[in-house]
Amino acid sequence: MAKHRHLIDTANLERAWVEGELFARCDEIRGQSEFEPAMRGRSLYCLFYEPSFLTRTSFEQAAGLMDGQAYHTEDASQFFPVHTPNYIDNIINILASLHINMVVLRSGDSGVVERAEATDAMPVVNGGSPDDHPTQALADLYTIHHELGSVDGKTIAVVGRLEHRNVSALLKGLAMFDDVTLMLVPFSGQVPEEVVGHLEGNGVTVQEHRDIDSLPEADVIYLNGPRTVAHAQLLRSRNSGHLKIDADFMSRLKDDCIVMDPMQRSGDFSIETQDPRLAFYRQAENALFVRMAVIRHVLG
Repeated sequence: MAKHRHLIDTANLERAWVEGELFARCDEIRGQSEFEPAMRGRSLYCLFYEPSFLTRTSFEQAAGLMDGQAYHTEDASQFFPVHTPNYIDNIINILASLHINMVVLRSGDSGVVERAEATDAMPVVNGGSPDDHPTQALADLYTIHHELGSVDGKTIAVVGRLEHRNVSALLKGLAMFDDVTLMLVPFSGQVPEEVVGHLEGNGVTVQEHRDIDSLPEADVIYLNGPRTVAHAQLLRSRNSGHLKIDADFMSRLKDDCIVMDPMQRSGDFSIETQDPRLAFYRQAENALFVRMAVIRHVLG
């Protein structure tokens, strides 16, 4: 399988590597009672220009479980002199000179992750760029694969805010698979045109629905919440953006449907029931396994 020195773009990933190596490694890690010390004597740095909870914490925990060391900036814009990513090549070379072995980089500015990769001073993993988030896409795809046995032939409904890196990354990843039907149920925003073009060019059926009545057809419901509490309140004032997940809602779904959410619970959706089809915490655990597998692959 291809060896990735960097992991930057979901659209460039190969299905043979994703299923044949990465998912197999995740299954192996899942079954271990003690994790292999694959990072002993090595370190990673989470250089995040935007705050993060799940992505940063799971990368740090992944390093620690494999006997490595993790460092971070929660919001690098507050740290002098790295407060701007304009000199990202200099920053990456400084980290390399400090014998950091890998950097996970998040930035909302276009081109920053690509410029970091171009330095080739150390392995760079995209921890979130404007329209991509490869390790989140891999975690979401692995969750579908593990829960349902396959991604092929599935109908995935994406509900909520569509103009978001998590959604774009997942959709790029779904384009690797066969006979996928995508249902878009927007509360706000639109999927970027280039992402829709990538989907259609790879044979993914894309449907847009204006309400949630079609969700019982889905095998997977992928929730993506509003940007802020104020954004959520604005949507609700327009009679949009409210989805109550209660026993009645769950009763209308397929028996093996799963409901996913890549974000920590923040009041964006109303969860009023307990149901084994709510896969939120299994999804978070899968993100840990995926990031452990990505680290092992990138660092060899």
